[in-house]
Amino acid sequence: MRFKLAALPLVLLAAAANAEEYNSITKAKYTNTDRGEYFGDLDQFNLDTIYYFDGKEALGPLKEFEYINKVSNLSAGVYHFDIGSFDDDIFSVGGEYFADNGLVLGAHLRDVGGNNVDTLSIGYLFTPDFLITVNHVDNASGNDFSVNARYNHQLNATDYIGFTLNVDEGLNNRTLSSKYFTHLGGEQYLTAELTYVSRDVGDEYPGLNDDFWELGTEYFFTQRTSIGFTFDENDQYSLGMNHFFNRNFAVEAAYTSYTDSDFDSDIYQVGLTVQF
Repeated sequence: MRFKLAALPLVLLAAAANAEEYNSITKAKYTNTDRGEYFGDLDQFNLDTIYYFDGKEALGPLKEFEYINKVSNLSAGVYHFDIGSFDDDIFSVGGEYFADNGLVLGAHLRDVGGNNVDTLSIGYLFTPDFLITVNHVDNASGNDFSVNARYNHQLNATDYIGFTLNVDEGLNNRTLSSKYFTHLGGEQYLTAELTYVSRDVGDEYPGLNDDFWELGTEYFFTQRTSIGFTFDENDQYSLGMNHFFNRNFAVEAAYTSYTDSDFDSDIYQVGLTVQF
């Protein structure tokens, strides 16, 4: 027993030494939505990058990080979509600053078709596991406010269950989501996610008034390879995979089937992730 207790710090030290750490994550993704002959195809391209001023440690799987980010960062992105003869671009820049006293400041600026959408945030990190932010959005339709609360409950050295509540005054949306992360042993991990949305946009769009839920899970065969599945109350099903060739480069692919009262659509996605 004494030998086991004495060896425990060495085991934890070795695990910490083997953990992968990153300062930047860049993702490129192409999406094709086949909406049938009448509605035509929708092509989308996203390129997003974020730089952290301190290292972000992976939780085992190279794509998994802590539930609540606590590292100051800068981000930028471009989003292009093309449907028929119409196409447009959205550009964005942003950042977060985490002060030593718990204060959190954020800004996110977007150019949407020549119209600016500016978001300013202020929050407080009460503990490493509890963060609340208040967000102000200034756009062409006016000013909106939202409140976001995130809580992480650490179950043991690796496993956690996290909760996020977002209340959006402008969209009349209330979203509650939860994520469970667990180490199954060896290089195998599992995540499970649940999202519940309650929304009320008035009589103008009665089809959007209903509450709905979404469930998802991802199984990691190794720290580099996973497969995921999601489905929701709106009859949307997704199946995807992710694989890291080494600690820096990964590819992903996904297929989504969506059905509603007006049309069926098939969504195909491929992506590339670069982490340093």
